[in-house]
Amino acid sequence: MKSGKIKTDCRFFPLDRPCSRHKKRGVKCRSCFFYENVPSVAGRAKKILLIKLGAMGDVLRTTFLLKGLKEKYPASRITWLVGARSADILRGNNLISEIIVADERAVARLASERFAVAINLDLAPESLAFATLVQADAKIGFWLDGRRNVVCSGSYASKWLDMSAFDDVKRKNRKTYQWWMSKITRLPRADYEIKVPLLKDSVAKASAFKRKYGLADKKVVGINPGAGGRWRLKRWTVAGYIALAEMLLDNGCAVVLYGGPDEAGLIAKIKRAAPRSVLSGTSNSVPDFFALLSLCDVLVTGDTLAMHAALGLGKKVVALFGPTSSSEIETYGRGKKITATLKCVCCYLAECRKKPNCMEMIKPREVFDAVTAMSGHMSRREKKIK
Repeated sequence: MKSGKIKTDCRFFPLDRPCSRHKKRGVKCRSCFFYENVPSVAGRAKKILLIKLGAMGDVLRTTFLLKGLKEKYPASRITWLVGARSADILRGNNLISEIIVADERAVARLASERFAVAINLDLAPESLAFATLVQADAKIGFWLDGRRNVVCSGSYASKWLDMSAFDDVKRKNRKTYQWWMSKITRLPRADYEIKVPLLKDSVAKASAFKRKYGLADKKVVGINPGAGGRWRLKRWTVAGYIALAEMLLDNGCAVVLYGGPDEAGLIAKIKRAAPRSVLSGTSNSVPDFFALLSLCDVLVTGDTLAMHAALGLGKKVVALFGPTSSSEIETYGRGKKITATLKCVCCYLAECRKKPNCMEMIKPREVFDAVTAMSGHMSRREKKIK
């Protein structure tokens, strides 16, 4: 029997506790104008679930799909299921109707709701489990059958599974991640842009930072020396970054150092050796990090979250590659990829005994020349913070 007083079918009601509208405003169901019946919402708009839980950089670059999905499904509500660590990547993105953090509550939520389309682009066990659990009229990407076999929605998904399973197949790939994901999701194009939200408070902080360090009239080159925890070999040398910073500073550029808590020690070393450089801080929130990154004209980085964010912000990027695929990265015509001339590059190995290794073979002069070339024909940045 349905309750006559409580509208349990409202999409805002969490079932086991008062809803946020009641908590904040004291309203009850009979007088609440926020009420939206779940079935009626589904009737008005096609409900799409996008599952992408993984690394922050992977989550961010996958946002390129959103505009294409909105074009393919004009009357749609996109719900994104994401890992807790990557949720802030999506906050403020106006193409996403709802963000669900992948935890035990998400299991109950997804088990009680039905979607028109569920898209899972992750092959991690947790992502596959969610994709298998969810009820949807159609599924795209990857999920599991009853015998733990990965089910692929089509030939492009099958080929992506092959690349994920075998390094030699991955190494031969010459198509971008955007190209593959657009094929898997059956979008008409692959050139949709990564979407990086800039929140008002974060933009204000970045503007104050810009004034404090007198960046307004200078060519600003960002250096992001980190590489994340999984692929330490993606990191260029400390000596290389120091030499590059000094060369840029000597040529009148402002150099801003970017990174997170894991890069604090590394950035401190560069700052000590190149004291004229500017620290953006290593404990910024994700929105603050994005806003500070938008101050750059050019960013020098490895294959990182910052690389995808800078490209999404319309910045020029000089990206350094070694163990991971440069072919997979879409630069939207705004990037220069530098890769050492070794046959073993794109090895996808976590350890390497070669001396020098691929990243150690990249020279500061080569990177400096790439930055200079990009700065020379660069137009004024489109998303400038005033």
